[in-house]
Amino acid sequence: MTTAKIVCHRGACLSAPENTVASLEGAIALGAFAVEFDIRTSRDGVLYVFHDETVDRTTDGTGRFGDLTSAQIDALDAGSWFAPEFAGERVPRLDRFLDACVGRIATYAEIKDADPARVRDMLAARYLLRDAWTFSFDQSIRAAARARVPDLRRMVLWSHVGSVERAVALNASILEFDSGDLSADRVNAAKSAGLITQMFYDGKDEAVFEDAVRFGIEQMNIDHVELFREVEARMKSILPA
Repeated sequence: MTTAKIVCHRGACLSAPENTVASLEGAIALGAFAVEFDIRTSRDGVLYVFHDETVDRTTDGTGRFGDLTSAQIDALDAGSWFAPEFAGERVPRLDRFLDACVGRIATYAEIKDADPARVRDMLAARYLLRDAWTFSFDQSIRAAARARVPDLRRMVLWSHVGSVERAVALNASILEFDSGDLSADRVNAAKSAGLITQMFYDGKDEAVFEDAVRFGIEQMNIDHVELFREVEARMKSILPA
């Protein structure tokens, strides 16, 4: 039985403010294979690592992200909301965030609002492209990625494609499941088709982790990394190799 690769969802988001350099450093400290992060564009065209459509939840500012200039975003405190010791943590520009990944961790770029070609070029300039992949919930961004950046590996969701055959037809490299659509047959079919299997789960139900281990999911896009490793070790002790 193989050990699943860990993808830290928004970085080590339980111990540091999500989508910050601090959360990236936490993911590296956890020994993660990859860091998942979100990308948005400022009003004046600068790419940032940020999740929400507005800055209200995770900074001391207010307003739509895309309406703010880079100068305004650079001035935001993106850490105090999480804990006092992170006061002054900034919303990272994508270039700085990627610089901190080089030679240390693979990258999973979820594009919320950005040109996938610009993302691809920034990854390639740092020799990160080989281990990188991307996804977007925005259909137009997914289409642009397929058409314009074929060398940036793409992930699809089972909930979007509904079959392994559709994932293959879209030239996906990774097929991600969630707890509601995971099954041994689907995972095995994906592997047989040459797809990497991944699961997203931001909860901590051990039964969900047990299924992921039992079915042989190859990559876990999760928040509760240490709990998953505990469950994985327990399952390995009782399941056949």
